Amino acid sequence: MNYKMFVRQYCLPLVAFFFILSPGCKKEDYAGKLGTSAKASFKVTKVQGKLNTYLLESTSQDAYRYQWDIGLNEGAKSGGSSIEAYYISKGTFNVKLYAYGEGGYDIATQPVVVDQDDFTPTLNNENFKLLTAHAWKLDGSSSAPVIVGREGNPSEYFGGGSLAACQLDDYYTFSFANNAFKVIYNAAGATFNGGNVEPTYNCGSDRSYESAFTFSTAVEGAGTATITIPNTPPTRFIGVTDVSSNNYRIISITANEMVLRSGKINETVHTMRFVKR
Repeated sequence: MNYKMFVRQYCLPLVAFFFILSPGCKKEDYAGKLGTSAKASFKVTKVQGKLNTYLLESTSQDAYRYQWDIGLNEGAKSGGSSIEAYYISKGTFNVKLYAYGEGGYDIATQPVVVDQDDFTPTLNNENFKLLTAHAWKLDGSSSAPVIVGREGNPSEYFGGGSLAACQLDDYYTFSFANNAFKVIYNAAGATFNGGNVEPTYNCGSDRSYESAFTFSTAVEGAGTATITIPNTPPTRFIGVTDVSSNNYRIISITANEMVLRSGKINETVHTMRFVKR
């Protein structure tokens, strides 16, 4: 038999056969070499003497590093094995603990149920104190008590003018009582109609109201605080009936003067000057 043919027909197939049967590279247990993976767990304890404050304590096994997501849409943040979490509003917040071990990490989740709102930061806010100190009315002595424009040019559409007679006696009162925020608008018999109420730009029927409102130090655009009221203009409004939305920003405020801007930064804005009533 031809030697080369013998090698091709018999020897090479045998070599391939034994190669297939032979064990390949041994799979390394890298996780095992690194160490034990963490097993995440934690407990929640209400902190005595601190409203809406909870102690989060890791009870994880084989963990050396921790990240906490306390459920406020802020994501996970590095922290120790125990942290305090504070919630200004009532609700259910899903808390997550990321526990890291030498061989890997684990996640534990449990809800924290907050039974009440904490209004202390709002009530202690200096702007809120000034807002609720007394009633406010549009500044009848100003040549431009209301201007209209865009965020970048607040007087672009209307540079101001005198108030109508029925606007001079209108006033707004902001308060917090019985665990509720309330704004009262007193039209004193007649409300000035803006461009969205017939007859436009004339004194019309009395649109006095009482409404809830919210106060926040979060501001988009110019301003130091945000006031919002439910419902839409002209059912609810502050200053004039044809504001773009019931989102208002305190641009500035003192004991006797307040500049309030209605509308979000992408809307037509009304900038209004109020004075102490």
